[in-house]
Amino acid sequence: MKYEELIKELCDVIKESEIHACKIYEDFEFLQESIENMDLSIREKEKLDDKISNSLGLLQHQDLHRQRIERVVNFVCEKNNIDKSQYNLADSAKNIDNSEDNMSEEDLEALIKQMQG
Repeated sequence: MKYEELIKELCDVIKESEIHACKIYEDFEFLQESIENMDLSIREKEKLDDKISNSLGLLQHQDLHRQRIERVVNFVCEKNNIDKSQYNLADSAKNIDNSEDNMSEEDLEALIKQMQG
């Protein structure tokens, strides 16, 4: 598989992930508003709010993985002189604050070498 094909597939995953994440956030906002208007005990509302909050946390974690994929794509483009503008991909952040999931340049290079082998 050529780098360009790999990059296109990863960009498709990134875009699909963004679309689904937006829809999930919208659905959770709707649920939170609905819960407020329901005739439930405070305890029941708190339990539902906790479930929504936990789910949003998982969605945020998923977004960190999407950002890591973006970093890999940008790294591959830079190292192989590939014009990333054709993939409609924004520049990714060099660091994701407050995350233990950061990848060093060495980790990225090792990942690329592993993909080649």
